[in-house]
Amino acid sequence: MNTADWIILIVLTLATMAVGMMFTKSAAKKGQEGFFTANRNLSWWSLGISNASTYQSGLGAFVMLIFMYGFAGNWLWWAQWIIWMPLVAIIWSKMWQRMKIVTTAELISLRYGGRMSVIARRFYAIVMCLFAIINIAYITAFFGKTVAPLLPLSVPAILIIFGTITLIYTLAGGLMGSVMVSVIQMIIMLAGSLLFLFIIIPQFGGWNAILARVAEIRPETLSLSPVSQVTPPLTLLMFVILGLFFAGSPTAGEGMTAQRFMAAKSERHAIGGQFFSAFISLSVRIIPLVGLGTICITLFTTGDMNIDPARAKGTLKTIADPAYAWGELVKASNLPIGFVGLLIATEVAAFTSTLSALLNWGSSFIVNDFYKQIHPESSRKREIIISRLTTAAIFIASALIAIFFVDNMVSWFIFINSVVVIFWLPLAYFRFFWPRFNAWGELAATVLGLPLAILFWFILDFQSKPIWQGTGMLFLIALATVAGIALLTPRESDKVLETFYQRCAPPAGWKKFIAGRPHLKPPSESLRRQIFNCICGILACLGIAMATNAVFVKNWIIVSSGLLLVIISGYFLIKYYGTPQTGKQSLS
Repeated sequence: MNTADWIILIVLTLATMAVGMMFTKSAAKKGQEGFFTANRNLSWWSLGISNASTYQSGLGAFVMLIFMYGFAGNWLWWAQWIIWMPLVAIIWSKMWQRMKIVTTAELISLRYGGRMSVIARRFYAIVMCLFAIINIAYITAFFGKTVAPLLPLSVPAILIIFGTITLIYTLAGGLMGSVMVSVIQMIIMLAGSLLFLFIIIPQFGGWNAILARVAEIRPETLSLSPVSQVTPPLTLLMFVILGLFFAGSPTAGEGMTAQRFMAAKSERHAIGGQFFSAFISLSVRIIPLVGLGTICITLFTTGDMNIDPARAKGTLKTIADPAYAWGELVKASNLPIGFVGLLIATEVAAFTSTLSALLNWGSSFIVNDFYKQIHPESSRKREIIISRLTTAAIFIASALIAIFFVDNMVSWFIFINSVVVIFWLPLAYFRFFWPRFNAWGELAATVLGLPLAILFWFILDFQSKPIWQGTGMLFLIALATVAGIALLTPRESDKVLETFYQRCAPPAGWKKFIAGRPHLKPPSESLRRQIFNCICGILACLGIAMATNAVFVKNWIIVSSGLLLVIISGYFLIKYYGTPQTGKQSLS
């Protein structure tokens, strides 16, 4: 790091902070509701870009996956994302937007009644806040490891400096500030990463030479098949099944994603924003990172990689942790003056975008589902003060966990994205499409989810076994337990269910309930058509994923096939959602 690097890093970091600060006044206009829902004024483009930006969490995570597993590493998350993203866009995004609530915990008070709904809502809020803290700890620790090779600072110092900067603009601008900063940060991330990739490809002999070197060292990493050593058939099948339920995951269809649906201008903006987010998330944002990860395969190894010395012509540098791959690649490259500062700024942008969203989301539960319930007459000014204090407290707790407890990055990546959320997955369907489901089932999922995930993954050491074993067992336990408890306990009252149906208008599962109740209107859209749209969305996302991996090995047949899937499926979706027959407003 030279003086020019420091200047660029400081200028870009302070510039993004200034953007967040610009929304201080608007964030405080309508109290905590405006602070956490951006005054329900998000457009599809800001929703889509900011969602994709907050999913990023760190450039190093994707570089690490490709470095360790090759192109197959993408299927560790693609297998779920190409399914849940279009499902959430077509079915769940509209329901979240219609309900006009502030947090996903508030749904519990709308969906259930009586004392048990109060208990379930507050307990859910506590667990979601803890989940936000754990998630922040993971991305914070990863960020520290990623930039540690480049900055002459200790990991705790890195976390404190950049975390505090993020905290300042998050406290000031609320969700709107977080979203607008995320849009800018996505531009910084893409520009910096693409420039980095194009600068260093010639330094390592050109792309053809890089692919030839990979084929010599670790040829299995060039496979485009979704089925591989890292994603064997049962693991891939498990991920696909989980993808059908990820509308209930705090890392997917709920959580920060649902918060943005609640903040959308209209149902149409929620749908369009999610599809735009899918396009950016599945392809655009990772294209430069896949290239960088591929180059890392030709340069580095870790102690536990079994590479045939006869294949590894030349010396591969051994790095202590695969999370260091991105930073080590920067050090191994011949870059213009000031460019290292730009690259660190891109990593800072990825980290702070996710951190800001998680801080805002986590604190919303404390304020909306605890403080406001205890102090319903609290002034808007006081609500904003409490919102900002809880946001700061969440960051402090997360930083301490990151520094002292988070270590194995790959294990934590899988734990956060696939394991810890499993008990909540059935709720995506039970809440919305099964009138018999009740607050007891909701509470059971919340009480058992986090401790059982920790028990299975870390204490019983399922992290060292095939992924499908731990996730599959947890998922079956979750389904049986949550459904069984709901059936063994009293159903919700008709009055509560009627209120929920009128606010949410679920597209299926309520036909028997609304029969004989003429004041309850049936769904306005055909369920058959929505299922067809979901299939089109999944095929479009699959095509995007196929084309993204294939373009790196110049397999133009797969690239063309993937793009053809996108065009055909996209045609049916645009024709349906872009015409007056849907009865909705346009995306203007």
